[in-house]
Amino acid sequence: MTLRPELSHPAEPHSPPANIVLQHAEPGRVPASYRALAAGLNLIGRVSPTLSARVLQTLWFRPVHGRPGQRTQAFWQSAERRHCLITDIDGIDLHFWGNPDAPLILGVHGWRGTGAQFRHLVPGLVEEGYQVCLFDMPAHGMNRTRFTHVFEFMQVLLSIQGQLGRPAGVIAHSLGCQAVVQAVSQGFEPGHLAFIAPGINMDAILDRFCQSLGLSSNVHKRFKTRLGTQSIPLSQAWIGTRETLYERLSHQVARQYLNHPGLLIADDQDEEIRWQDFQSITGYWPQAETSFSSGLGHYRILKDEAVVHRVAAYFGRQL
Repeated sequence: MTLRPELSHPAEPHSPPANIVLQHAEPGRVPASYRALAAGLNLIGRVSPTLSARVLQTLWFRPVHGRPGQRTQAFWQSAERRHCLITDIDGIDLHFWGNPDAPLILGVHGWRGTGAQFRHLVPGLVEEGYQVCLFDMPAHGMNRTRFTHVFEFMQVLLSIQGQLGRPAGVIAHSLGCQAVVQAVSQGFEPGHLAFIAPGINMDAILDRFCQSLGLSSNVHKRFKTRLGTQSIPLSQAWIGTRETLYERLSHQVARQYLNHPGLLIADDQDEEIRWQDFQSITGYWPQAETSFSSGLGHYRILKDEAVVHRVAAYFGRQL
């Protein structure tokens, strides 16, 4: 793994940084049950692509995840404090490590993720003098709800700020980074941001998801169109704008709100986010330090020793 501390001149859109030695990235995490269902939906789509699109839309807002294993449950039990955050959505169990009087850092996981994915970051951040708060978003991990969307993620962050005050920092992964952007657009005020493998471009993320499932082009197109149309009432209800998810969860919106000092970490072999999207972010977030790795993919990057050290060192310098 090669971790670069800075990218002053991004490489060409379809190329990794010149001094990175490519390695094989781990495969994606599309559940086998999704792939099997996709094969069936392709068959149905030959007759009724609209029906296939309707099923896929339902699945999109009901993220599948396995039952937390013993190691994950043990991690949650290791928390030094717990607090149930009461929101308009549901109760969110917040778990804390570190001095309760220390500056607060939140961990925001992505789609089909869990707050436990940040467990490798906790010791270093606590040692640097922070308290760390981790949690499972609605319909993820240990949370009992089963329907959600990015705007609910956004509302959880706003509720945490309302009850606990402004966080000193936020570490976000994947689509969790877009949730942070949306929260900032609605008044969320974190001091510093660390985005790891940020999923900002919803249009490209959906395309990769459909491709990883092996959806036929007809079903893919119909699903994408339906999701866009059906998402307009969602954005209107939650943020007061009539936008599709592709318009709202985009670089165009992120560039308006990413003006915090921060850290951007990404891998050139990410299997879920295009390299071009990471490069785009560096173009409109000049306040962020950048570090790029090779061969870690979208998930192993969260537990890599060099990445963990980089994040802890960055926040350590902010105190």
